[in-house]
Amino acid sequence: MKYKYEFKNKALGEAVYTIFGEEFARDEIEQQMFDDDENIYLEVDERDANNKLFNAHVEFSKTEIEKTLIYDNSGWNPHPEIEPPESGDYLVTLQNGDLAIVYYVAATYGPSASDCQSGHWYVSNPVYSEAIIAFRAMPEPYKPEKSK
Repeated sequence: MKYKYEFKNKALGEAVYTIFGEEFARDEIEQQMFDDDENIYLEVDERDANNKLFNAHVEFSKTEIEKTLIYDNSGWNPHPEIEPPESGDYLVTLQNGDLAIVYYVAATYGPSASDCQSGHWYVSNPVYSEAIIAFRAMPEPYKPEKSK
């Protein structure tokens, strides 16, 4: 599963990303999340077009950050924790009730619940009380090599 770190306070996140750039800030947060310090420290020293020094420093508690799941287009994604990023066909893992029976079928994710049987999903020939527990992008169809 893939994760990313997000600011709980969205305004703080926007301010940090504006000052330091999102890529730099995310890289620093990722590197510092597991050190022994209770805070994240970001600092930048740069020169502007007029060769004047610009210095910015910010420090915030690691409790301001939360680890969130993100969609993995090359792996399985737990459902309902993650929703597909767009409408289309997906391979889904279904579980039948409390039984440990798990099977895989193609399903369609749609934009409105009225199009689908369960939330935003449509599964043809559903089994009673089945639940979608994971999904992934459909693989490319098999294409046999042409013989010469």
